[in-house]
Amino acid sequence: MKCLLRHRAILPMVMACAVTSAGAAKVSAQSSDSEARCLSNVPRSLFFAGVGVGVGIESSGEQSVFNKGLSTFLDKGTVLGTGTADGPPITPNLGTKADVIPSVELGYFQHFGDSNWLWGIKGSYSYVGSTLSQSNLVIPQSGTGTVPNVPSFEGFSVTRSYDVIVDHQFILTPFLGHSFKNSFVYAGAGPSLSRVAARLNDLVGFAVFPEGSLLPGLVDVSGRPQSDSRQQWAFGIAATVGVTYFITPSCFLDLSYSYSHPFPHKFDVLSHYHNDLYSPLVFEGTLIGNFTGKADTHSITLSICVGF
Repeated sequence: MKCLLRHRAILPMVMACAVTSAGAAKVSAQSSDSEARCLSNVPRSLFFAGVGVGVGIESSGEQSVFNKGLSTFLDKGTVLGTGTADGPPITPNLGTKADVIPSVELGYFQHFGDSNWLWGIKGSYSYVGSTLSQSNLVIPQSGTGTVPNVPSFEGFSVTRSYDVIVDHQFILTPFLGHSFKNSFVYAGAGPSLSRVAARLNDLVGFAVFPEGSLLPGLVDVSGRPQSDSRQQWAFGIAATVGVTYFITPSCFLDLSYSYSHPFPHKFDVLSHYHNDLYSPLVFEGTLIGNFTGKADTHSITLSICVGF
């Protein structure tokens, strides 16, 4: 009986100790979590803005350049005949070029609950300012006509240089990341908006007329060189990966790599010419063509960002 009473007296004490121990463990764990967060420079959420500088590499996309010439051949104002010359598009490779690019960014991130995983969104603007170029672009052509003794002929157009330019570029990147004691890594993808331009500089159309024609041999049909420049804002896709390092809870460095692929519409060209180099024989007509102006951009940027 005494033993039973003793056990009944001890049982509440054991239960009280267990509850006390559990409470102490919980307080200790909360204290430890709180302490860890205090030691971390990565805030749970933050709006931020930053400025940076980096290296931008523009690479030639799949180019296509097409030229066609329509001409009327006159002698002292009298039409002798007409002609047409064109050829399949050519696909020049403009290579790559690297430039120093400035950038600004604005964004926000927030952790998922109490975890180290986070989500965010970042908008960036960069001035790429890069020009890819190919000199002496030659497009073979063949033609037919109604001019006496010239039922058909061979020819070509020559462009002194063909340029593709990307200057202003905006990228909007939703991202996911994982934070550590003083940093987080992230990756994301989203849309881009780039201003893309292309130029044909000093284009001239030539033809080789047969013996027996009024102008046998190599003839400059279009006359003085003509140039054309077009630009447009083109939407595209972009991807970004990066790593941050927090100097303080409200100031961090951001090192990122971004890739952007714009989708510009094809540029169409139409210009008229009057060539009196062989007066009184005169060529009049129209130069028609199109070109794509495609280019991809790669950039590695180091920014300093401040939270607010």
